[in-house]
Amino acid sequence: MADKYGFSDLECKIMLNQIERRAKYRKEFLKQRTDPCKHSMEAGYVFDKGIQNFISMKETGVYFFPFNMRTIQFGLLSIVLPMSALGYVLYTTRTNREREIRCGKIKPKDRPWKLA
Repeated sequence: MADKYGFSDLECKIMLNQIERRAKYRKEFLKQRTDPCKHSMEAGYVFDKGIQNFISMKETGVYFFPFNMRTIQFGLLSIVLPMSALGYVLYTTRTNREREIRCGKIKPKDRPWKLA
């Protein structure tokens, strides 16, 4: 039978064993997946050690990483100062461009955003 499909009897047996094994694993998976009593064996959530460590460090982080002048300075210099500098630069360039457009220093054909 296997010769007319282009493979030997041994290969046919191997493939049939794989098909049977897959069917057996699929049946077991579906049985466990649809088991209505499975939740009674567990606590209702998945315990992950990494997530638990993260949550614990967030709760007790004040004790391990207290606020001092160095951490406040780092926060200000790395977050607040760059954002406020960017905001200032954007505000001044846009107001200057708006003022030039309204005063007529920039002709309509030379404006970056123009209608046709």
